[in-house]
Amino acid sequence: QEISVRCDGEVETIDTAGVLGRHGGHVPLWYFLQPTRLTEAGRELQALARSVAGDDQLQVLHRLAARVLETVRYDVGHTDTATTADAALAAGHGVCQDHAHIFIAAARSLGFPARYVSGYLMLTDRVEQEASHAWAEAHVDGLGWVGFDVSNGISPDTRYVRIATGTDYSEAAPISGLSYGGGEQ
Repeated sequence: QEISVRCDGEVETIDTAGVLGRHGGHVPLWYFLQPTRLTEAGRELQALARSVAGDDQLQVLHRLAARVLETVRYDVGHTDTATTADAALAAGHGVCQDHAHIFIAAARSLGFPARYVSGYLMLTDRVEQEASHAWAEAHVDGLGWVGFDVSNGISPDTRYVRIATGTDYSEAAPISGLSYGGGEQ
């Protein structure tokens, strides 16, 4: 009926104003331009993206993050891990995962490689965290990957701990796996 995961450790962070820098790793940059089931951009999402288009890439992405937050109210309990970006946009409310998916879908429709980030955000009013957090990163020419926490209206700082990245939640779930054996485990 229940599973509990507890981790202890110490994490050192550095404030880069949300800029992670150049792309690296084995996955090519074009991979993050591909829509997924969760980030397919329908007509309304494409219109939202076009409404912030412009020449300055970084300004476009900041306007996009702000527009997503204006359009989709942060509201717990109405979406889940299977909710698509289009569905959350149409509903007008969602959580950090939905904000990230909408931002990613819109950024990709504008030609920006974009990815989902799962991790943790240290809240200032408590040590015990009730849930993990999610945000998005988009690739800007000449600058590299830049983070956008749409739900909080900021770029990640020293309070953020990145755990995983992927094209969407399904590739970057903070915890996933299978259980074998009987119910006594």
